[in-house]
Amino acid sequence: MLAFASMTVGVNGNATPSRIVSLNLCTDEYLLLTAPRQRIASISRLGADAQESPLAARARGLATNSGQLGDVLGTAPDLVLTMGHDPQAAALAGRLGLRFVALPYPESPGAVVAQVRQVAAMVGNPAAGAAFAAQVATLQASAPPVRPGLMIGGSGLAPAMDGLTAGWLRLAGVQQQRGGQISLERLLVEPPPILIRNIYRPGQRSLPQAWSQHPALRQLKARRVDADGRAFLCGGAAMPAEIARLRRLLR
Repeated sequence: MLAFASMTVGVNGNATPSRIVSLNLCTDEYLLLTAPRQRIASISRLGADAQESPLAARARGLATNSGQLGDVLGTAPDLVLTMGHDPQAAALAGRLGLRFVALPYPESPGAVVAQVRQVAAMVGNPAAGAAFAAQVATLQASAPPVRPGLMIGGSGLAPAMDGLTAGWLRLAGVQQQRGGQISLERLLVEPPPILIRNIYRPGQRSLPQAWSQHPALRQLKARRVDADGRAFLCGGAAMPAEIARLRRLLR
């Protein structure tokens, strides 16, 4: 199943690639973390957008693409990375003999570590994968006692009580209490001890983000901190720094 294994098509699976392309924000971040810069042919436009990725500064000067395989064929990539199931792109890559790797969406911090190691090995820089794994291992070894809390994003949507986001939150010392749509009324009647607002594009006005700015939230006696929604958007390469930051805020 794609939930547990990547889809790989193409040839020269063991050769170190010299023209690597990423079509997805999350694999953009893996690539920016692990690949030698001179080997990156392009990343998606989202990966170079500072409002979308905390690692965007590393993308300065790199070419970008639309996130579509057809957009990068003219650059003759020897490795194409993406995330999620895209059978049409995989079929096209197979017909053209391109090395195409579609990673599954990770479901735990451990899965993220495994994917970073996988990408690092593919791009010929296993040391970067080992360094990331060591960062996460340090966070796990030094994890503070877990306290109940609640992360809520735009429109009152809370991540599931298990899964990737909840796994990272536990490393920050927070156990997600509820998931799904959380009404403002319920939040006021049953306030969590800790409220983490997952803020995405803070300078951009939108109805979903307006929810998190509602004046009624100021009445809550909960400990309130703001999370960087860009890091949690993928829950991947940018997470160790974000978890360390949340720990400092929650001391």
